This record gives sequence, C-alpha cells and structure tokens, in this order.
Amino acid sequence: MAIYSIKAIKYCEQTVPAPQMFFMSRWGEWMVADFFFFILRRDDGKVMLIDTGLRDVDEIQPLVLAGVGHKGRFRMDMETQNVPLLLRKEGVDPADVEYVFISHFHYDHCSNAKLFPNAKFVVSRTGWHLTLDPPVPAMVPDVLFPRDVLAYFANEARDRLILVDDEAPEIVPGIGAFYVGGHTMCSQAFTVQTKEGLAVFPGDTIFYYENLEKNHPVGLAVDIVECYQAMDRVRELADVVVPPHDPALLQRYPDGVVVDD
Repeated sequence: MAIYSIKAIKYCEQTVPAPQMFFMSRWGEWMVADFFFFILRRDDGKVMLIDTGLRDVDEIQPLVLAGVGHKGRFRMDMETQNVPLLLRKEGVDPADVEYVFISHFHYDHCSNAKLFPNAKFVVSRTGWHLTLDPPVPAMVPDVLFPRDVLAYFANEARDRLILVDDEAPEIVPGIGAFYVGGHTMCSQAFTVQTKEGLAVFPGDTIFYYENLEKNHPVGLAVDIVECYQAMDRVRELADVVVPPHDPALLQRYPDGVVVDD
C-alpha cells in the first residue's frame, strides 16, 4: 500500500464574520481563517498537491472587499507568500508535480492550476458538470470561480483532467475521493493513506476542527444537509482530519508537518 506524508503550507490569512464559519450563529463576532495548500509525498518519492493556493491576491481582493469590507481583506504578501516561492522553499518544482487534487473550483483552491504543466488534475465529475451548467448561474460567479481556469481544464489541460465519480475509493494508489457538496456544488473530499492511518481532507465543507467537534456546519454553504452528511462521514472514516482554513492546524502541527514520512 502506498503511504504519504502531508505538509500544510500557509500562504494567506483573513478575518471573517463568524457566521460564515458557523451557520446562523456567533453574530457580531469575527474569526481568523488561515489559507493552506497541501503537499503530499509518496513513499516512492512522487509529489502531489491538494489544491493550488491563489495566484494573485489583487485579482480576488475586490470581490472580498465588496463582500466583507476592509477588515476582511485577504492578507497575503505576494513578494514572500506567492505559491511558486513557497513550493521552491519546499524543494518542489511545479513541473514535477504529478497530480493536483482539486477540492472545489473557488479561486483560492484552483487559480494556480496553470503553474503545473505536467500535472493531472483530479476534480469531481458531478461538480464539474454542475459548475459548467449550474441550475442557477448566479451560484457560479466570476472571479470566485475563475473562468480562465475552467477554460484551461476544458481545453489545454483536457487530456490531463480526471473526472472522478462520487465514490472513488482509489484514484491513485493510496488516495481516494468522495463527493460532499455542501460548501459548493463542486466540493469533494479526499482520503490519503498515511502511517498514522487514513487522513481525510474535507475541503471547505468543514472549515475548522470545531465544526466537526460541535457538529456545527459552515455558514458559507449551498446545502446545509450535505454539510451534516459530510461531517458524519468524516467522523466515521478519519484517523486524521485536515481542515483547510483552521489556524488550529498550525497549533497542532507548528511546522506544518501533519504526518511525516
């Protein structure tokens, strides 16, 4: 069985209204959200990523400021926190990344896709079709869902796009996926085999450990029932949970190493 190490790389942070993180609660409070992408290293030396981070904070910032105001701006120094630089610091050449697993098509999770010229991109089949042909077009606004990246997947990178079913126990050795929805129509979770057991990456359908611990769904969601279902399944499956926006991740793992090799 293939075994992976996991390292979380923080590249941005934001202060957000608490009801975004906890559905219909904590009115008037603000909370900190960290932004991560994740480097997976297989025991044979192969390097893969979960999500890509964002490519240009100035491109998404106007949408953020319009939504939550200056207090909620993305705090990211493009000189020192850009994703290519952070990858180089980890000894990762983007051209050597074999797979990029996309949890969903929000800007902060997929906008750097073109950085990886040889990678295969793993996306939800259900999510792909619902994003390209949404039941309500306003649910897939540009720039939040970057149009150029969707076009890249559909055209230049089409031969490298892997559409996975709602239940995909093994996409590559040791890594699987399952559809969760909840946060967006395109959200999927990933399972990764590690020496500590099965790690589950729930994507933004579970922002914080506290969502899971208190069974309290995220507020930024298109389907709250799916959020509850996702939390039930993650609790059932996971030996290690890796939430994508929780500052507590680096409190538990100060060096970002969630599972070492």
